Amino acid sequence: MLQQTLVNKKTRSWLFTPATRPDRFSKATDSGADVLIVDLEDAVPSGEKVTARGVVSRLIEDTSRRDALPKLAVRINSPQTVVGQDDLGTILALAGAPDFILIPKVESADLIKRVSKQIEDAGKSIQIVGLIESVKGLREVDSIAQSSKRLLGMMFGAADFASDSRSQPDSLTLQLARCSIAMACAEARICAIDAPCFALNDAVTLQSDLVFAQKNGFRAKAAIHPLQIVAINVAYTPSAKRIEWARRVIAASDNGAGVVDGRMVDEAIAREARDVIASI
Repeated sequence: MLQQTLVNKKTRSWLFTPATRPDRFSKATDSGADVLIVDLEDAVPSGEKVTARGVVSRLIEDTSRRDALPKLAVRINSPQTVVGQDDLGTILALAGAPDFILIPKVESADLIKRVSKQIEDAGKSIQIVGLIESVKGLREVDSIAQSSKRLLGMMFGAADFASDSRSQPDSLTLQLARCSIAMACAEARICAIDAPCFALNDAVTLQSDLVFAQKNGFRAKAAIHPLQIVAINVAYTPSAKRIEWARRVIAASDNGAGVVDGRMVDEAIAREARDVIASI
């Protein structure tokens, strides 16, 4: 089955790296990132797209190098553009494949379905992550989340969304958008991936970001610097105390009823506990 459980510790942290900087790929391994995102979109100038595509192709085909790296994702340009279709066509024609393809600027379920069909026709098992980066995309987020079993999750594109919604980075508008994405992902049982924290040298802001995201249903976070990875992995790794609680809840649930730490164990709490155990 392609679709994953809501919690997946193997995809806690997603580190963006420009495709034009292959010298940085190994830093993803050193940082402990779960997923390396090689970016063909925003991080690559228009005049370097072909060169960047070649770098990605060589990386995908170099099995010895791939084995030394985390899971591999490629953010292509929008499939609704010629450049994006060239990105996708090149990747699907290779003998190898990335683990994930990130689709930017998703505004309809149909786009996910079309890319999923292209992947299926190519005989690949690549999973998809859709980026929600516009007001229109947010309005369609529920249908997008339910669009394909190949959809691993959705990622929030905060910078583009702020621009499109005429909002500031710390606005309530962006917080509400994050919550809407997280709820849509929870209903679809896919992974909600939070936007990167752009305050590179501010551990306090990053931690605040992580606390908000974790409390509101996100199960992973993107990063734009290797130094952010440790905090992200810690935030999305259950503590020993949390795991012990989950096991007691599941045991009580299996016995039909019970109380754990003063809380009646019902199906909602049991489901929360099972999600914790699934993330170990």
